Amino acid sequence: MNRRSFFKELARSLTETGKEVIYPLFEDDIEKIERAADLLQGISWYPVDHLNMGYGEQMINGRLICFLFDGKRLTACSKECPDCHEMAHWIAYDHRLTCPICEKSFSFQEEKGSLNLLAYSVKNERQKWWVGLPDKGVLSDA
Repeated sequence: MNRRSFFKELARSLTETGKEVIYPLFEDDIEKIERAADLLQGISWYPVDHLNMGYGEQMINGRLICFLFDGKRLTACSKECPDCHEMAHWIAYDHRLTCPICEKSFSFQEEKGSLNLLAYSVKNERQKWWVGLPDKGVLSDA
């Protein structure tokens, strides 16, 4: 090994060692920042029970939440129509939620529609899916 290769390998090795030593320190700080951001936004995270492929519904923290799961990606939204407050109906053959009163609908395949359902944040952490719901009394939930 020539001198240039030696110093190049030494620098790479020291960089990798530094990353391994410092990463756990930053990991804790990142988690603290994420918790602070959730607190400021008024979001609490709740675990999602077992998910099946496709469409599903779960009652989480007193709210009926709709889920569409494709094995890798999870989409979560409210089932309540924001205009008339009626529960939307799932139309399985069309992969669409439809309000029976307003006749507005939202397509999960196209990710658009006239029914503007409240979307919720989701994350996959520690081999489990979590949904972020607004805390009670937060204006965005009114």
